[in-house]
Amino acid sequence: MSDASPVDSAFFRPSEAGRADLARSIDAVITSLQAIPPGPRTKLLPHELRSLVTAIHVCPEESVPFDEVAATFGEVIWANGVIPTDPACCAHLHPPTLLASVATDVAVSATNQSMDSWDQAPVATEVELHLCDFLAKKLGFASTGSGVMTSGGTASNVLGITLARAKAAHGIGVDVGADGLPAEAKTWRILSSNQAHFSVQRAAAQLGLGRSAVVSVPTHEDGTMDLQGLDEVLANLKSQGLLPIAIVGTAGTTDLGAIDPLRGIAERAQAVGAWFHVDAAVAGSFIMSESLAPALDGISLADSVTIDFHKLWWQPMNASALMVGDVACFDLLRVKSKYLDRGDELEGMVNLVGRSLDTSRRFDAAKVVASLRSLGRKQFAAYLDQVLHLATFAAAELSRRPGWRVITTPRAAMVVFTEVSATADELRQVQQQLLARGEMVLGRTEIKGEPCLKFTFMNPLVNEDDVVRLIDLVTEELEAVRAAS
Repeated sequence: MSDASPVDSAFFRPSEAGRADLARSIDAVITSLQAIPPGPRTKLLPHELRSLVTAIHVCPEESVPFDEVAATFGEVIWANGVIPTDPACCAHLHPPTLLASVATDVAVSATNQSMDSWDQAPVATEVELHLCDFLAKKLGFASTGSGVMTSGGTASNVLGITLARAKAAHGIGVDVGADGLPAEAKTWRILSSNQAHFSVQRAAAQLGLGRSAVVSVPTHEDGTMDLQGLDEVLANLKSQGLLPIAIVGTAGTTDLGAIDPLRGIAERAQAVGAWFHVDAAVAGSFIMSESLAPALDGISLADSVTIDFHKLWWQPMNASALMVGDVACFDLLRVKSKYLDRGDELEGMVNLVGRSLDTSRRFDAAKVVASLRSLGRKQFAAYLDQVLHLATFAAAELSRRPGWRVITTPRAAMVVFTEVSATADELRQVQQQLLARGEMVLGRTEIKGEPCLKFTFMNPLVNEDDVVRLIDLVTEELEAVRAAS
């Protein structure tokens, strides 16, 4: 038995005293955020950061006042991270966070609803279902549409392809969850473009199909799937006796922001009896904009859709969802248990564990609903318009400068570009040296073998002058690299 006595103030209590203790703790955290310096990221290198962090005793014998703990976190951790609000933090789909979401996240943590069963999260379950109903309508799904929150786009893609595998097995009378892969699974294939997210291959590997079961479909110069190429791949698979069980369309590729011709893919998936999954982790938010939603034409025909809230919905990590056109498909995955999801619940009770690959989950739907409600659709759409404008403006600015070339017209928040005579090593040095000095978190990628740099504009408060400064900084760094060599 421990020598220490229980301390009431160590836990959140929904009482006046408990709320006061929480307020003091939050105030200490807010004060610690004053240590965040200007700039896109810390200037310290890995060994320096490691030295600072390892000096923190994780669990000393005696307690440390939380004010002191928070202050140390401010000086060591918050002062030395990445700062997504800074204009020069522009490498990845890593957003600044909406204030309403951040504040709501405090209550989510304090009340600690567990989203696996209704009896652990009664009203929270209803909120998640309500959000999924809203998204299903925005996607154009029938009344059978719904979904479940996940930890991220990868988790949503894996869940969507897991459903595709279960549906394929069910079609030949096999319960793949109970009995494992049938012999026929060796002929199963998953099709996606050569610009699709790597999580498609990861899903195939985790599901026992193997990464080699993912067949790559060619793309056009703008990164969108080539429908003629898809037809040729399908014909080739048929000639080999191979069965496409899923076709994945991408609504917003990670680099180019390309949106595949979803309606054309849907028609082909239906014709061959394949599950149609859309990875809309990047451009799924376009359903909130009257001007951008038409770019997702055909998404309503999907069997499943990945939505990623911690990208262009400006939510704190983690928050994603897998939406499905027919909620009954989750029954293919459901595993009943004697203590949790028994199957004999009172009428109307939904245990979301029956839809999820996770058991315990956070009440992430709360922060999404709170922020959307506080913003309103028009303001949300205006933020989307602004980040797309920044990408368009950057592309135009780069194109008018000698030597710089934009790979394709931006379709989302990303601009991929290169310098016509730059080597891969020169671009590497530009990206790594700016990062090492803490001046810019710049993206670097490769498009069809060509080395490129990338801006990703996630902050709608960034302006055109900021974009010009970023381009100037990259240009100057390339000149410095060449001068040094």
